[in-house]
Amino acid sequence: MAKNKQVFICSECGASFPKWLGKCTECGKWNCIFEQVNNPIKKESVSVVKLSSIENNEITKLDTGIAEFNIVCGGGLIPGSVILIGGEPGIGKSTLSLQICNSIDSLYISGEESPLQIRHRAERLNINLDKIKIFPNCIAEDIIAQAKIHKPSCIIVDSIQTLRSQNLSGPAGSVTQIRESTLLLSDFAKAENIAVILIGHITKDGVIAGPKVLEHLVDTVLYFEGDFNQDFRILRAFKNRFGSVNEIGLFKMDHNGLNQVEDKNRVFINPHTSIASGNVISAAVEGSRGVLFEVQSLVNFTTFSNPRRMSDGLDLNRLILINAILEKHSQLKLSSYDVFINISGGFSINETAADLAIALAITSSYFNKPLPERTGVFGELSLSGDIRPVTQTTKRILEFKAAGFSEIILPQANIKEANAAGYAGKLISATHISELVDGLFGVRAAI
Repeated sequence: MAKNKQVFICSECGASFPKWLGKCTECGKWNCIFEQVNNPIKKESVSVVKLSSIENNEITKLDTGIAEFNIVCGGGLIPGSVILIGGEPGIGKSTLSLQICNSIDSLYISGEESPLQIRHRAERLNINLDKIKIFPNCIAEDIIAQAKIHKPSCIIVDSIQTLRSQNLSGPAGSVTQIRESTLLLSDFAKAENIAVILIGHITKDGVIAGPKVLEHLVDTVLYFEGDFNQDFRILRAFKNRFGSVNEIGLFKMDHNGLNQVEDKNRVFINPHTSIASGNVISAAVEGSRGVLFEVQSLVNFTTFSNPRRMSDGLDLNRLILINAILEKHSQLKLSSYDVFINISGGFSINETAADLAIALAITSSYFNKPLPERTGVFGELSLSGDIRPVTQTTKRILEFKAAGFSEIILPQANIKEANAAGYAGKLISATHISELVDGLFGVRAAI
């Protein structure tokens, strides 16, 4: 009979040691190493097979009844896949999971709430209670046993931090318990062709709590984002073995739960706001869809020796870079001005196709002169001041066209694609930022 192997595990980083230490040599934390007794698990033997001998069966995706969630997952839930959903407490992870249960036969594992609390939420969300099976148990082996009996199409675990395995000692939520429980559920999901959704909390640093290897064990990692001061929520894919990682799902939270946003462009731009200096509309491409968003800039003279640079929804280093380009090539004396940038609606932009919109928003606020109404902007800036072409021009043009924009400012190299998209409005193109600033505002900042 095999003996139990005694090891010591760091609860912070998961590093293992043959003996107890006061300080973890891997992560540097104190008093975080505990004894861990690992019971040997008998592994099933497998054999080598040719890839050609594997049956090429068509994968039938499960429709969750939530189109936005389906898009982010790659068209729906894949049987046998494991999905990890992370987000801040109260952002709507449990609400989204319950709404998925309304369309798929599910086994809901509750580790944080009582069945009565879940029933009250389900009634508020108008969910068919007969479709949901609740199992308030946090032991991974018991969950697998119940799943074998009830044979659900999907298992939802709320949350992964509450699970533990009988094969290991130590409290639930520790690094080894989270990793072992995830491995057990993942192996079971692939063997029985059952989809598994794991709900995970995030740390103060904005990452999913638990070992980093947890994200490598699952097939899809989704993050639920949103501002608690606003009703809108964004579901982003950061890893997806079955689809694009650039897709986003848009939702609005109200008393009836999460509702899908049909007119996504109204989330990030306000059609009722009059045109003002410093406001510019641009288009981003998130996965298979285009999204319009509003860049707001405020340029204000400062008496301090070090002017302030602040941004919300944009990387601050990118803002500093664009400021330097405008100072160098358009002679804007921004070293004497505070520059503030805000991407309205809580949207975050990471692609460089927003460079030109940000630059024109700063210039517009600097001169206190707005761009013409219903004007869209996109383009990338190089350090030399050249306006570089961007990808997926057609999607951006079609979004502006559908929203009724009469003018589009874009790189000269993208004119051909814009004409091919059938846009009938006015196209303003340029190859250099100084040329565009002179043409739009009619004066040079040096004057």
